[in-house]
Amino acid sequence: MRKAFEHIKSAHQGIERKHYQQEAAYVSAVMGRLNGTIKDPKSHGTLEFKFDTVVVNDRGPGAAENRYGADFAIVFKKQGVVNGCSKAILGQAKNGSSDKLTKRERARLIEQCNKMFGHTTDYIVVEAPQNGELGPMVRIGDQQEQLRIGKSRISLEHYILNKLIGCHHGDRRDDFIDAVQDSSLSKLEIITNGLDLDLDLTRDGSSLEP
Repeated sequence: MRKAFEHIKSAHQGIERKHYQQEAAYVSAVMGRLNGTIKDPKSHGTLEFKFDTVVVNDRGPGAAENRYGADFAIVFKKQGVVNGCSKAILGQAKNGSSDKLTKRERARLIEQCNKMFGHTTDYIVVEAPQNGELGPMVRIGDQQEQLRIGKSRISLEHYILNKLIGCHHGDRRDDFIDAVQDSSLSKLEIITNGLDLDLDLTRDGSSLEP
């Protein structure tokens, strides 16, 4: 896990926040550096952690960011072991602490979180560093809170290691994972929160298919 920690931390180390005017551009740069496959040396190269990050299309009136509320997606795969898994999350980027946003920006954040929640419960907000903060912080989606995100702020490293890799967060539906790997997110149109298209479409022995 040490190697995974170093990979995640290196994704934002060396990226100067001041070089990016928009928080989404900064987070996109971090996501680009997060891409890659890590082999666990203790497993003799059998166990692999693979990260695929997708920067969502945010241009034009029909842009995916406007329709689905997300700036990016992360797909994580644990491979080479019996208990392997694949999962994905949606994410939105904000500049600094979400609690300090203006009233208008807070309303926009709530709208974005609600759009992401329409397709998955597993979403996050990444807060780009400000005022000397060392790296991006993560707030996990929580529809019970006013801003639709949890109150606790945790580092990106902590989130990925203890929540995503640690199997406490992430959507495991195959269709959802497939859908978020396209920057248009167009396949999300038919994927809603709580619907698993891989499940058998029967109820009480009766087919739900038309």
